[in-house]
Amino acid sequence: MTPRTSTPATKPATSDAARAAADALATLTPRRVAQIRRSLLGWYEANESPFPWRTARDPYSALVAAVAAQQTQMSRVIEIHERWMRAFPTVGDLARADRAEVLRVWGRAGYPRRAVALHETAIRCMRPIEDGGHGGALPRDPAALLALPGVGPFTAAIVRTFGWGDDAPAVDTNVVRVLGRLVCGDLQPARETSPAAVEAIAARLLPRGQAARWNPALMDYGGRVCLPRPRCGECALASTCAARPRFAAGEVAEPVRAQGAWAGSDRQLRGALMQALRDAHAEDGASVSERTLLAGLDDVERGRRLLAALVANGLAWRARGRVGLGTRSAGK
Repeated sequence: MTPRTSTPATKPATSDAARAAADALATLTPRRVAQIRRSLLGWYEANESPFPWRTARDPYSALVAAVAAQQTQMSRVIEIHERWMRAFPTVGDLARADRAEVLRVWGRAGYPRRAVALHETAIRCMRPIEDGGHGGALPRDPAALLALPGVGPFTAAIVRTFGWGDDAPAVDTNVVRVLGRLVCGDLQPARETSPAAVEAIAARLLPRGQAARWNPALMDYGGRVCLPRPRCGECALASTCAARPRFAAGEVAEPVRAQGAWAGSDRQLRGALMQALRDAHAEDGASVSERTLLAGLDDVERGRRLLAALVANGLAWRARGRVGLGTRSAGK
C-alpha cells in the first residue's frame, strides 16, 4: 500500500513567552541544576532565618505570613504575624471575630483589604463542606486554595510548602530577581524576564521533597544578596550566574518605577481615616461623627470620596451621619 502523502500543515508559531521559557530551560543542564541547588542550599544552611511559620507545619500560620508579606518588608511581617496569631490563634478564632477587631489588630500594616480577605477566608473555611466550606480547616488542594479570597499562586505555594511540606515553587519579587538574573542574564527581571520563563525555571530548579528549605532560600537570597543593587562580591552563585559578567562589566539594573510620593497622596489620607476609625474602636468600640471625621481635612470632598471607597470595600460602615470600623452590626 502506497503511503498517503499530503501537504504538511503550517506549524503554529511559538509564542515569545514559550520560546523564552524553552531557551531558559535549555541552559539548565543536570550538572548546572545540581550546582545551583548545592550552592544555594549551602548558603541557606549558614544564613537561615528562623521564622516561626517556616517550621510550625501549620497551614493557617503560613497563610497569615504569606498574606502579610505581600509588598511588605520581612521585619514588619514578623511583627504583624506575631500580633495576629496572638489575637486569632486558629482559623476558628478568626472566623468568629468581629470585622472591626480584625482591622484593629491588623493596624497600620498597610493594604487593610488583606485583613478582610483573611477574615473572609476563615469564615469560608469554617463552613460545612455541604455548604461550600471546608469543614473547619484550610484546604490542601491547590485549586481549592486558589479559590479562597486573597489567595494567589504565591500565597497558595507558601501554605502548601510550610503547612504540609508539599512541593510547590513559590515565586515572589525576590525570586523573580534571582532566577531572571541567574538563568536568563537579565539585570532587571521584573521588567525583562517573561513570567512563563520564571515559572518554568522555578519548577525545574525545585528539589523534590525540599520545598520547605528551597523556597525560603531563594526568597532570602533575593532579599539579602541578589538585591536590586546586587552584592555580587558575596554571591554564592556567581560562578554560574548569567548576569554576573554584565554586572562585572559595569552595567546597572535600571530601577523599577517607584511608587508615587506618600505625602498628600490618597494612600496617606486613607491611612489617616482608617487610623481615626481604629482609635475610636479601640477606645470604646464606638463610631464617630462623619462631620467630625472629615472636618480636619484640607480636601473634604476627597475625604468623602475615599471614605465611600472604604465603605464599599468592607473596611468601614456609614449610617445616619456616623462612621465606624468594619461592618455594621446590631446596636451600632
